[in-house]
Amino acid sequence: MELQTELLNGFATAIGIGLLVGTVREKLHTPQTLTSGIRTHTLLALICSAAMTISVNAFLVTFAIVGALVVVAYRQSMQTDPGMTGEVSLLATAMLSALASQDPALASALGVVVAGLLFAKVPLRRFSREFLSTTELQDGLLLCAAILVVLPLLPQQPMDPWGVLKPYALWRMVVLIMGVGMLGHVALRVVGVFWGLPLTGFFSGFVSSTAASATFGYQVKLHPDLLGVSVAATLLSNVASVGLLVLVLQVSSPAFLQTAWLPLAVAIACLLLTALFWLRHSNVHGLTSMKLTSHAFNLRYAFIIVVTISMVLLLSALMSDWLGETGAIVSAVFVGLGEIHAAGIGLAHLSQLPDHSIVHLHWGLWGVLAASTLSKSVLATVSGGWQFGWRVASALLLMLAAIALTLVWFQPPV
Repeated sequence: MELQTELLNGFATAIGIGLLVGTVREKLHTPQTLTSGIRTHTLLALICSAAMTISVNAFLVTFAIVGALVVVAYRQSMQTDPGMTGEVSLLATAMLSALASQDPALASALGVVVAGLLFAKVPLRRFSREFLSTTELQDGLLLCAAILVVLPLLPQQPMDPWGVLKPYALWRMVVLIMGVGMLGHVALRVVGVFWGLPLTGFFSGFVSSTAASATFGYQVKLHPDLLGVSVAATLLSNVASVGLLVLVLQVSSPAFLQTAWLPLAVAIACLLLTALFWLRHSNVHGLTSMKLTSHAFNLRYAFIIVVTISMVLLLSALMSDWLGETGAIVSAVFVGLGEIHAAGIGLAHLSQLPDHSIVHLHWGLWGVLAASTLSKSVLATVSGGWQFGWRVASALLLMLAAIALTLVWFQPPV
């Protein structure tokens, strides 16, 4: 009885796959262009499922016959319809129907995927030909290669005497930066450019909030009427930068993040409030167009970050050996002048060492953000003038004051 139930379940799944795929084919094609519809797919599904139930050899013979018929059909229709979607969909129905006798759940799920791909013919074609640019396709392939090809091949064991340089962990940071940059770029393309500066400011912060400060300062020099919204965009880039720091700490040392989440949350809240203030005092609705960057992420910047992270980890290890924890924290603060994420990883590594002081690490994190505030304030003033610079600097200083008060009032136990 159980065997009969399994057979009936497999046949029912196969018939369902044939009906689903065939219905989509019938709906999207006229009788003049349709080569295989609901009846063909359903009958083929039933035949292949029955052949697989008999034996694997029976299915192979059936599949070979189906393949020969598909070749003949394509030779007859290739002059008027050079595409092979109809023929390939027949082969997909045949294979999934055979799989239905072994794993009905997986076969039915894949059948839905096949039907969805067939139904999405028009939007997929528009996306690939009109919406997706060549550079975006290149970036997507690079991201997939970084995740699926490079990352699994890297060793997880450290490659230095101090045990801090782990290729797998370092490359995971590259993937994180690339992935977040791609997400921001896609969001900009989907939402549009009406809120161009604020959105670009936020998503550029995942790449480099320091570079964003210079970019928006230059915009203010060219268009002084964009002062308020450019300040807001710069602050939103810092929101994204601190948010990325949270992700980096989560990957590097979740235990350290559990003790430092409150000051980081206060920093994000202060930046958001000041950004919203300047948005309300700017003519953001006057922005109607903005040119997007050609690439979704800056691969060179991602490599620079990894090299910087490696140097910070080595420097922290050396200074920890020579001067103890204080020397390593000072080196992280110095690096924070240019890159807070690399400095944050240095502090996260210190938090994993024995006999560390969590209070010192928290103030070290404040020092990293203070060093970043100094460099961004100077850069904003030089690139955008005094009016732009003091607005950005005052918001960042307010953030530092709020973090300091939080560290004083909510000091964790030593």
